[in-house]
Amino acid sequence: MKGLTLILLAMLATTVFAQENQRLPNGHWAYYGEEFYRVASTKTFDRSVFLKIFNENHHSSPGKYDVITSECKGRCYRHFSVGYSKARLIMFGELDVQRDNSGTYVLDVYCGKKFYYNNLNEVSQMHAQVNIEHTWPQSRFNGNFPREMQKSDMHHLYLTDSQANAVRGNSPFGVVEAGKNEMGGEGCRFSRFGIVDGQDGAYTPPPSHRGNVARALFYFALHYNLGISSSEERVLRQWHKQDPVDPAETRRHEMIAKYQKVRNPFVDHPELVDKVLDF
Repeated sequence: MKGLTLILLAMLATTVFAQENQRLPNGHWAYYGEEFYRVASTKTFDRSVFLKIFNENHHSSPGKYDVITSECKGRCYRHFSVGYSKARLIMFGELDVQRDNSGTYVLDVYCGKKFYYNNLNEVSQMHAQVNIEHTWPQSRFNGNFPREMQKSDMHHLYLTDSQANAVRGNSPFGVVEAGKNEMGGEGCRFSRFGIVDGQDGAYTPPPSHRGNVARALFYFALHYNLGISSSEERVLRQWHKQDPVDPAETRRHEMIAKYQKVRNPFVDHPELVDKVLDF
């Protein structure tokens, strides 16, 4: 009887997870709710629609759209902040870990460098080599939302070479020509940093990461009610189209959704970027 009980509990847990990240037969994600898709089929989006989806309670049922409300009656779920320390372990232990003949490593998104380690106990000692990059800089977080939630939101966290991360700092993203590259001698051949149109420094990541950056920033701006400058937004929209969602980004997104219980609509439905007139 005890064994049967454990099996039933495991099945229940699987059902609960499926409800939270279920895709309906019409291809829609239950997470966004029916109203979201009704708006998407007729007109452009107001950011208030996203604020509600990201920040309110979701009531889920098998095979149905989530009901999204400010109150939680019975069982519901919403964005769960795993915390920064846990986010680091998830990234090194599951989200971004890779393996080859030389061992276990993570690949930094700015320079394409491999950083090897034997186990997760070593991760806390690797700050001088590899950092967790906040694609949306911490200095520009919204004080009206919990700082820890923004800091640990893995939808905008990526592992980067520590020196490249320091060069980028809190600079906006933009197109830096080869002749204006000021990355310096830290050995990063794939990213560029420099002055663009007489403005402050701008950062250009590798082509393979540009779309990921764009979708991460679009998500973060709408989740936390922040704004992206018009000049940066123009570049991000181009990058979103030039570097579309690929299987690796989709896989990573699904793993984050499992832990955080919040999805990035611009990974699930890239065409929705054109429905938002102003990020």
